[in-house]
Amino acid sequence: MTLRIGMFDSGVGGLTVLSEVKHLLPHNSFFYFGDTARCPYGGKSKSTITRYSLENSAFLHTLGIDLLIIACHTASALAIDAVQQQLSIPILGVIEPAITCALQATRTGHIGVIGTKATIASQVYEQKLKAAHPGITVTSLACPLFVPLVEEQFPNTEIIRLVVQEYLQPLKNKKIDTLLLGCTHYPLLRPYIAEEMGPEVSIINPATTCAQAAHTLCQQLTPHSNEPLEDRFFVSDDPERFRHIGEHFLGYQVIPLIPSIPCTNFPDGKLHMV
Repeated sequence: MTLRIGMFDSGVGGLTVLSEVKHLLPHNSFFYFGDTARCPYGGKSKSTITRYSLENSAFLHTLGIDLLIIACHTASALAIDAVQQQLSIPILGVIEPAITCALQATRTGHIGVIGTKATIASQVYEQKLKAAHPGITVTSLACPLFVPLVEEQFPNTEIIRLVVQEYLQPLKNKKIDTLLLGCTHYPLLRPYIAEEMGPEVSIINPATTCAQAAHTLCQQLTPHSNEPLEDRFFVSDDPERFRHIGEHFLGYQVIPLIPSIPCTNFPDGKLHMV
């Protein structure tokens, strides 16, 4: 008995979410789309991000998915309402579960949020945290260099520590007690972030909280009987690079490349299967 779970991100970062969801829901099929041709979403307008998200969701829906996870903070912040209006299946983003967890974790009521420029500029975390608990203090900070550090698998750990230290110093000065990682790439830097912030600061990984929410939601869905398990990966450009970086994110080998399929919504008229 299996469910078909679809998931999209602007690129490879959402694989951290996939990894956590698969850990909790191993006996299900997963269909992941990385919009690598149009990555990153972080610097684009809300209307553009919404259009991309609707196209991504429509494609995954054609695969007969039972649940869609928007494994992208920027798309979750700016486009989830539009996607929910478009599709009749359950839609889960990465933001709401993380907010619930952060509010439960904080002891002093001072929460820090780090993310891409677009996610931080949207103020989605600040607005939702304060709506849920008006007395909360939120300090938000964009950390744009974190994504290339992860994707390029930067080998010099000392430079990574220096970049993390430079970015996070303002949060340390603010005496936050909880830090929410508002980007799917950031969990791969968690050891450096935790080292810099110290043991007194709780680190909230939205990939983990999203997986927990997906596990709860899947208990309410009707699975398919006698359907073989499968994982399928799609990208809108450069499948070789996706496979190389994706294996770093997932910790296991992604299946060999197979031919592209026509898909007129995407930049080169093709959608690449990895």
